[in-house]
Amino acid sequence: MNNGLRKITSIVIFINLLSILLFTHVAHAANTTFERINKSGVLVVGMSGEQPPFNFVSNQETVIGYDVDLATALGKSLDVKVRIELMPFAELVKALQKHEIDVIISGFAFTKARSEELIFVGPYALSGKSLIINKNRLKEIQASTGLNHQSVHLMALENSTSKTLAEERLGKAKLTTIKHYEDAILALRAGKADGLVADLAVCELAVIRDTEKQLTTLKKPLAVEDISIAMNKNEPFLESSLSEKLYTLGESGELTTLHKKWFNDPGWLALLP
Repeated sequence: MNNGLRKITSIVIFINLLSILLFTHVAHAANTTFERINKSGVLVVGMSGEQPPFNFVSNQETVIGYDVDLATALGKSLDVKVRIELMPFAELVKALQKHEIDVIISGFAFTKARSEELIFVGPYALSGKSLIINKNRLKEIQASTGLNHQSVHLMALENSTSKTLAEERLGKAKLTTIKHYEDAILALRAGKADGLVADLAVCELAVIRDTEKQLTTLKKPLAVEDISIAMNKNEPFLESSLSEKLYTLGESGELTTLHKKWFNDPGWLALLP
């Protein structure tokens, strides 16, 4: 082998070794959450605890709901424990990006804007958007200005798709953001606002629990959304693993069983605080 050929061969070997090292470094950097989960044996799931039947704190002070059962099933299939971290809905994305939680499973809807920052796995459910409003006030608004008017005062959860929907579809109305649904219901009863744009399940539950029978919701949903698991970008191993496990849960019928438990069987209503 002449000197020129030896030099070329050496350069090719060096480049290959460098590529392997770089790929190993990038793969490690891009899958830090997956590696941490495997090392600790714990999947940290963020949710609000205020979105029944997706997730809520029961009258026995335990966190239950569709999201909790789904997280538990995923943890079992991944052979890891699940730790649930409760926080206001508006703080979930920030906590995820700061790596305080591994995934968001909290009635979290896919949107194009969110997908620019996050990766979505799913969907595992569908949810509609509607409005909670006083019956008499709804009749007044429908008979005069309609909902999309500056005289109408609406509320929506901070950093939610309900807020985005209100801004896009009902942009002329006054909009106030809230951190907790309970605050909005109290404001409605006190006449401090006209309506709350929220997930259909939240709206229907508020009507069911209204002992004075003053609240109502719209006959048709304002929108329908895909509810998915959200995670940080650059985690291909975690994304692939969750996608596979979620698909398996769907194929086995377990997701259907969970859906019936939390959306068709009213038994969980007795567990509300």
